[in-house]
Amino acid sequence: MKQQINKNSLVSILVLLSFFITTNVTAVTPVLSSTGLSQNSPITPIYPIPINIKGYVIAHPPCMINEGKTVEVNFGDVLSTRVDGLNYKRLVDYHPSCEQMPINTLKLSVEGNGTFFDANALMTNITGLGIRILYQNKPLKLGQAINFTYPDFPVLEAVPVRDFSTLLVGGDFSTTATLRMEYQ
Repeated sequence: MKQQINKNSLVSILVLLSFFITTNVTAVTPVLSSTGLSQNSPITPIYPIPINIKGYVIAHPPCMINEGKTVEVNFGDVLSTRVDGLNYKRLVDYHPSCEQMPINTLKLSVEGNGTFFDANALMTNITGLGIRILYQNKPLKLGQAINFTYPDFPVLEAVPVRDFSTLLVGGDFSTTATLRMEYQ
């Protein structure tokens, strides 16, 4: 017996139940006799009444990323002249945890807005500066899934990259992305 699993981390199962309720309906019909109206004669037909019930069963996701909190990567002080896609590399510590998984083959992806100079670097609030996500020391394409088997979670790193045709201005920088974990 093969088990079908919804491929989203939040498992939604559509439940469609169709059944019949049988009820006894008592109808009272007058019976005429020579003396006029006499006792009532009960009639008890059975009418099947179809009832359709639709709903969603929502199960708790078996895996959590960072206990549902924002994952932060702190680069500290970054010198604009040293941003080259190699310096300032940091671990993306996303603290995955899984319980009661129906299957152990998963996929992980990073989704977000790419920069104008590198579609696979996350756009920051500073023009010409992006954050590239690395997997196995290679750039991970935004939206590309990494297939893996639990409990061997992929190690991700983040590194600042720049557009060398743009003069970087100083200041705090930030970006946002969505880290998505799903069943394969």
